[in-house]
Amino acid sequence: MTTVDIEKAIQIYKEASASTLSMMEYVLLLLGELQKNIQQCNKAIAEGDTAERDRTLKKAQDFLFELMATTDHETEQSGRLMAIYLHMNQSLVQTQMTKTSDLLDHIEEMTVQLITSWQVSKQVTHRRNFTTDRL
Repeated sequence: MTTVDIEKAIQIYKEASASTLSMMEYVLLLLGELQKNIQQCNKAIAEGDTAERDRTLKKAQDFLFELMATTDHETEQSGRLMAIYLHMNQSLVQTQMTKTSDLLDHIEEMTVQLITSWQVSKQVTHRRNFTTDRL
């Protein structure tokens, strides 16, 4: 197998895995990727790598847009979640304009808090779905 074949196989596997995830797992995956790109962007800014900075900022925004698209817009909680996502996106835009990492730590901290919240929610949902009164 060539490198191209291996990369194509990896991409197909990732797509198949993503399509079978629960919504909570998918959101956690997106938040993890968002965090990873924010960290990479922070590193790129510190190293003066403008191409990597721009690439990782764009990818971070893409993950935020995907998170926005997966949000159920019918509940009050989703409105608050959208406000958080919009604030994070605005901070990424400001980072892109100023070309500094001043806001990246704040965005990463918010991402970590969201990951923690979604993990707790996943555990509660799992317990609720799989708890029984029978021994």
